Amino acid sequence: MRRLLVALGVMGLLVAPLVTPTSFGQHLLIMVLFWTLLGASWNLLGGYAGQVSFGHATFLGIGAYTTMLFYLKLQWSPWLGLLAGGVLAALLALPIGWICFRLRGPYFSLATLAVAEIARIIVLNWESLTAGPMGLLITKLPATSFFGNALDWESKIPFYYLAAALTVLVMATTYALSNSRLGAYLLAIREDVDSAEAAGIDTVRTKVMALALSAFFVGLGGGFYAIYFRYIDPDAVFSISLSIEMVFIAVVGGIATTGGPIVGAIFLLTISEIFRDRFQSGHLIFYGFFMMVVIRYMPEGIWGRLRRFGPRGGPK
Repeated sequence: MRRLLVALGVMGLLVAPLVTPTSFGQHLLIMVLFWTLLGASWNLLGGYAGQVSFGHATFLGIGAYTTMLFYLKLQWSPWLGLLAGGVLAALLALPIGWICFRLRGPYFSLATLAVAEIARIIVLNWESLTAGPMGLLITKLPATSFFGNALDWESKIPFYYLAAALTVLVMATTYALSNSRLGAYLLAIREDVDSAEAAGIDTVRTKVMALALSAFFVGLGGGFYAIYFRYIDPDAVFSISLSIEMVFIAVVGGIATTGGPIVGAIFLLTISEIFRDRFQSGHLIFYGFFMMVVIRYMPEGIWGRLRRFGPRGGPK
């Protein structure tokens, strides 16, 4: 059953942009995948380890600016810049984790919030490198891909498949983590830190590893954001609202699950777009109301509730 669902999901990903004729429809598909990537990345830390970070926009911004700067100043391929952004985000997560994980509960969450704001202020004022509030703009992407073949960047199809590949990668990583020793350690930490330490688990080191892994994928997401939108500024990629959005995607979909983030992204983005068209900025009211309903009546998330009705051994 699990293999059948996975095969159907992969087939759906492959054909979805081909049966979606409009550019706006393809854009929505890309955004669903983008937010799934971010929600699943946050879930690696917040869902499995129970460490609620409100500062993951830090790693999104690092990935976005790294990709942009490597392309604009060093003429690196966007593909290499995207990978470099993920690696740099993971490396910077190490010292951040060693400092912030000395704190627990709301103190840790507030610390991550502070880190994100510090990063935004640094990028905002380092004008010689980041152009400050003016931001960075890519006027035109190269006409060739990483493999040297012609690539039509004006079409949304290449961006869709790039987003799909990144999303599949993070979901496969989530599934592998859920069946690994590291995943078991993280779940033990989430349930009771003191008991985990008494069992011999190095809780700080384990949480730092989860943060670095989570930051790597968020950094990749930041690089994708830079390539797709071709313009970034500190308020766009270091915004606290981005961090909150990642939390909502994971929680509404189902924390510590493989399929939860994509379900959360589909539901929340759909609700957002439907009511945005009808009520403009008032769509945020319905967006927030929907999330409150799910959190109140389905604390395990939408995917977590659906799993109750599925067969044993079904997808996580």
